[in-house]
Amino acid sequence: MTLRINNIAKLSRGEYDVLIIGGGINGAVSAAALSGKGAQVALIDKRDFAGFTSQESSNLAWGGIKYLESCDFGLVRKLCLSRNELIRSYPSRVKEIRFFATISRGFRFPTWFLWMGAWVYWLFGNGFTACPRFLSRARIRQEEPAVRTDGAAGGFEYSDAYLHDNDSRFVFQFVHSAMDRGCIAANYVESLGARRENGVWITQARDTETGETFEIRSKVLINASGPFVDDHNQLTEETTEHQHLFSKGIHLIVPQITPNPRILAFFADDGRLFFIIPMGVRTCIGTTDTRVDGPYTEVTEEDRNFVLENINKRLNLDQPLTREDIIAECCGVRPLVVSRQEQGGSERDWMQLSRKHAVDVDSDRAHLSIYGGKLTDCVNVGNEVSDRVAELGVDLPHRDYHWYGEPHNSVYREYMHQAKLMDLDGYTSPESIEPLSSRLWRRYDQQAFELLAAIRENPRQAEVLIRGTDYLRCEIELAKRQEMIVKLDDFLRRRSKIALVAQRETIQSAEGLMEACQILFGDEAQQRYDEYFQSTDLAMQTTSE
Repeated sequence: MTLRINNIAKLSRGEYDVLIIGGGINGAVSAAALSGKGAQVALIDKRDFAGFTSQESSNLAWGGIKYLESCDFGLVRKLCLSRNELIRSYPSRVKEIRFFATISRGFRFPTWFLWMGAWVYWLFGNGFTACPRFLSRARIRQEEPAVRTDGAAGGFEYSDAYLHDNDSRFVFQFVHSAMDRGCIAANYVESLGARRENGVWITQARDTETGETFEIRSKVLINASGPFVDDHNQLTEETTEHQHLFSKGIHLIVPQITPNPRILAFFADDGRLFFIIPMGVRTCIGTTDTRVDGPYTEVTEEDRNFVLENINKRLNLDQPLTREDIIAECCGVRPLVVSRQEQGGSERDWMQLSRKHAVDVDSDRAHLSIYGGKLTDCVNVGNEVSDRVAELGVDLPHRDYHWYGEPHNSVYREYMHQAKLMDLDGYTSPESIEPLSSRLWRRYDQQAFELLAAIRENPRQAEVLIRGTDYLRCEIELAKRQEMIVKLDDFLRRRSKIALVAQRETIQSAEGLMEACQILFGDEAQQRYDEYFQSTDLAMQTTSE
């Protein structure tokens, strides 16, 4: 954890142009954009990066086809273009994927009408993806036998995009990009509040691992605390135009339902969108839009029963899915931005609230609050925040710098050339379905050159360290140096998706896990190992109760 310790020591030195509080997707892209454009930036989060809302998404980058129903055409257009930009800019990480939607008889709209809506959606995205298709019941049966059609009126197919790796890994890559351009970032550093003196923000911060407190000075303060934006604004006595309401989303990870690389989409019994998303040898199933009162949520027995009942009703399975088939669960709150004058309406109104974002600016105090948003819109958030910071007088010497995206294709070609010369793909694990060269590039882009050098020096670095996963010894070494892993959960749940696709017992008994802990944590290896499994034991006990 040398990088984190060094960065915490730097946080209290000097004065930054901008301090960003919150290392979820909004804070991460703000840091990447501002650092890339030349600002001196600091970023802190009281948990791990992407350790709350941003680790609980469905791993989709989609334009929000459901917002067509509420006639929010401007938002749909904006999100479709943002999705296109992510696919272009991150070709190894964000991939187009087909959505295979089945419509039940008696649904509130006829199938042909929804199919026409899919064409409108396609046009809003400038025809960037594959064309929509109409699906008859016979075609659904032929192409996706896993779907029941006895109660179906038909369906349609259209395209959006998904993250090849998990959502929190994608967020961390923005944090790493920011650090490459001079940002000083640290996880497990909590803001205790801030005051403004003589034109400077002084933020009282605390290292939650050691309890040490210190001050961070900045010209501008950005509140990117996700669902806790309103809470932190109370600490700084900020009054804003917007506020958050909350919606809960849940997903259950179960064994693979269909080998076809597509997303199955339905409308649940209560009208909510319901997705079945491929995750390699696993499948993620679930829905969103359950109204809740605050940021802290959990999967309830009612939630599990709802998801399992809906999926079993709509699929042809040899055996119905039961609670015993659940490998892992995701449950997160979706912060929905509304003006302070708005009130929660009917359940239908609630379900049609969009995931738009809003940036509240207090020019007099040089303070920004980022409300709402979704991963698809992240590039727009980064650009908008940069523009607002520049308007507050912060000099951005590289204002037109293209701060996001994978390295230039020439860098990729050089990497693949070196990988071919050393026969890197010959080291691919027999259990892996993806060549090692493409996997390392997707996860690390330019850092993958370091991994090539490590494997050339010592071929043992290409060994899979944690049996049952595809993580190599050299990857664990790199994670120790560069990824600020403080707890085992940081690695198993956020830098990787091991905890999402492997059952707890499998992880605990995996050969090489303790050696990985020793690499990551040194003398604290046993402590961090015990801490993780004790916390999962407690979570399982709470769930069973």
